[in-house]
Amino acid sequence: MVTLILITMSLRSVQAQTTPTAAERKELLEIRRLVWDSYFVGDQAKLKELIGEDFITINPGEEHWQNRAEFVAGARAFADHQGKLVSLSFPRTEIQDFGDVAVLYSLVQITMESQGKRESLSCRSTEIFQKRNGRWVNTGAHVDSGR
Repeated sequence: MVTLILITMSLRSVQAQTTPTAAERKELLEIRRLVWDSYFVGDQAKLKELIGEDFITINPGEEHWQNRAEFVAGARAFADHQGKLVSLSFPRTEIQDFGDVAVLYSLVQITMESQGKRESLSCRSTEIFQKRNGRWVNTGAHVDSGR
Protein backbone atom coordinates (compact mmCIF):
# COMPACT_ATOMS: atom_id res chain seq x y z
CA MET A 1 0.00 0.00 0.00
CA VAL A 2 2.80 2.43 0.91
CA THR A 3 4.52 1.63 -2.39
CA LEU A 4 1.34 2.39 -4.33
CA ILE A 5 0.94 5.74 -2.54
CA LEU A 6 4.58 6.67 -3.26
CA ILE A 7 4.25 5.76 -6.93
CA THR A 8 1.03 7.79 -7.23
CA MET A 9 2.64 10.80 -5.55
CA SER A 10 5.69 10.48 -7.81
CA LEU A 11 3.57 10.41 -10.96
CA ARG A 12 1.65 13.48 -9.84
CA SER A 13 4.91 15.42 -9.49
CA VAL A 14 5.79 14.83 -13.14
CA GLN A 15 4.77 17.96 -15.00
CA ALA A 16 2.72 17.32 -18.12
CA GLN A 17 3.43 19.35 -21.21
CA THR A 18 1.23 22.39 -21.56
CA THR A 19 0.93 25.15 -24.10
CA PRO A 20 2.59 28.33 -22.86
CA THR A 21 0.36 31.33 -22.36
CA ALA A 22 0.84 34.27 -24.70
CA ALA A 23 2.76 36.09 -21.95
CA GLU A 24 5.03 33.09 -21.27
CA ARG A 25 5.71 32.65 -24.99
CA LYS A 26 6.56 36.34 -25.35
CA GLU A 27 8.89 36.20 -22.33
CA LEU A 28 10.68 33.07 -23.56
CA LEU A 29 11.14 34.49 -27.07
CA GLU A 30 12.53 37.74 -25.63
CA ILE A 31 15.00 35.89 -23.38
CA ARG A 32 16.06 33.64 -26.25
CA ARG A 33 16.65 36.70 -28.45
CA LEU A 34 18.69 38.36 -25.66
CA VAL A 35 20.92 35.26 -25.44
CA TRP A 36 21.66 35.31 -29.17
CA ASP A 37 22.10 39.10 -29.31
CA SER A 38 24.37 39.11 -26.24
CA TYR A 39 26.54 36.43 -27.83
CA PHE A 40 26.98 38.32 -31.10
CA VAL A 41 27.66 41.71 -29.53
CA GLY A 42 30.10 40.15 -27.07
CA ASP A 43 28.17 41.25 -23.98
CA GLN A 44 29.72 38.68 -21.67
CA ALA A 45 28.12 40.05 -18.50
CA LYS A 46 24.61 39.82 -19.97
CA LEU A 47 25.35 36.40 -21.44
CA LYS A 48 26.50 35.09 -18.05
CA GLU A 49 23.28 36.42 -16.54
CA LEU A 50 21.15 34.63 -19.14
CA ILE A 51 22.81 31.22 -19.24
CA GLY A 52 23.23 28.81 -16.37
CA GLU A 53 26.47 27.72 -14.75
CA ASP A 54 25.58 24.23 -16.01
CA PHE A 55 25.04 25.39 -19.63
CA ILE A 56 26.03 22.97 -22.40
CA THR A 57 25.86 23.59 -26.14
CA ILE A 58 26.40 21.42 -29.19
CA ASN A 59 27.35 23.36 -32.31
CA PRO A 60 27.13 22.25 -35.95
CA GLY A 61 30.05 20.18 -37.15
CA GLU A 62 31.85 20.17 -33.79
CA GLU A 63 32.55 17.00 -31.84
CA HIS A 64 33.35 18.91 -28.64
CA TRP A 65 30.40 20.09 -26.56
CA GLN A 66 30.98 23.54 -25.07
CA ASN A 67 30.39 24.42 -21.45
CA ARG A 68 29.43 27.89 -20.24
CA ALA A 69 33.01 29.22 -20.05
CA GLU A 70 33.79 28.03 -23.58
CA PHE A 71 30.55 29.48 -24.94
CA VAL A 72 31.26 32.87 -23.37
CA ALA A 73 34.84 32.71 -24.69
CA GLY A 74 33.39 32.13 -28.17
CA ALA A 75 31.35 35.32 -27.84
CA ARG A 76 34.48 37.19 -26.79
CA ALA A 77 36.46 35.75 -29.73
CA PHE A 78 33.73 36.78 -32.18
CA ALA A 79 33.84 40.35 -30.83
CA ASP A 80 37.68 40.35 -30.79
CA HIS A 81 37.66 39.55 -34.52
CA GLN A 82 35.35 42.51 -35.15
CA GLY A 83 32.48 40.14 -35.78
CA LYS A 84 29.13 41.76 -36.39
CA LEU A 85 25.62 40.39 -36.48
CA VAL A 86 23.98 41.61 -39.69
CA SER A 87 20.63 39.87 -39.31
CA LEU A 88 19.01 37.23 -37.16
CA SER A 89 15.54 35.78 -37.52
CA PHE A 90 13.59 32.82 -36.24
CA PRO A 91 11.05 32.02 -38.99
CA ARG A 92 9.52 29.22 -36.93
CA THR A 93 9.57 28.42 -33.22
CA GLU A 94 7.61 25.76 -31.38
CA ILE A 95 7.61 25.72 -27.59
CA GLN A 96 6.99 22.83 -25.24
CA ASP A 97 6.25 24.04 -21.72
CA PHE A 98 6.76 21.72 -18.75
CA GLY A 99 6.13 24.19 -15.94
CA ASP A 100 9.59 25.33 -14.83
CA VAL A 101 11.21 23.93 -17.98
CA ALA A 102 10.58 25.00 -21.58
CA VAL A 103 12.06 23.64 -24.80
CA LEU A 104 12.23 25.89 -27.86
CA TYR A 105 12.61 24.31 -31.31
CA SER A 106 13.49 26.88 -33.95
CA LEU A 107 14.49 27.46 -37.52
CA VAL A 108 17.20 30.13 -37.50
CA GLN A 109 18.43 32.40 -40.27
CA ILE A 110 21.54 34.35 -39.49
CA THR A 111 23.91 36.61 -41.37
CA MET A 112 27.14 37.73 -39.75
CA GLU A 113 30.24 39.54 -40.85
CA SER A 114 33.78 39.03 -39.62
CA GLN A 115 36.99 40.51 -40.99
CA GLY A 116 35.12 41.84 -44.02
CA LYS A 117 33.54 38.50 -44.93
CA ARG A 118 29.81 37.99 -44.79
CA GLU A 119 28.33 34.57 -44.06
CA SER A 120 24.69 33.52 -44.06
CA LEU A 121 23.46 30.37 -42.37
CA SER A 122 20.19 28.55 -42.02
CA CYS A 123 20.09 26.12 -39.14
CA ARG A 124 17.89 24.48 -36.53
CA SER A 125 18.14 25.10 -32.82
CA THR A 126 16.81 23.29 -29.77
CA GLU A 127 17.16 25.32 -26.58
CA ILE A 128 16.28 24.44 -23.01
CA PHE A 129 15.22 27.07 -20.50
CA GLN A 130 14.58 26.51 -16.81
CA LYS A 131 12.87 28.93 -14.47
CA ARG A 132 15.27 29.63 -11.62
CA ASN A 133 14.53 32.15 -8.88
CA GLY A 134 11.60 33.47 -10.90
CA ARG A 135 13.42 34.03 -14.20
CA TRP A 136 14.15 31.93 -17.28
CA VAL A 137 17.76 30.73 -17.65
CA ASN A 138 19.14 29.04 -20.77
CA THR A 139 20.64 25.72 -19.65
CA GLY A 140 21.42 24.11 -22.97
CA ALA A 141 21.34 24.36 -26.74
CA HIS A 142 21.85 22.16 -29.75
CA VAL A 143 22.29 23.88 -33.09
CA ASP A 144 22.64 21.89 -36.28
CA SER A 145 23.04 22.68 -39.95
CA GLY A 146 19.56 21.46 -40.76
CA ARG A 147 20.86 18.70 -43.00
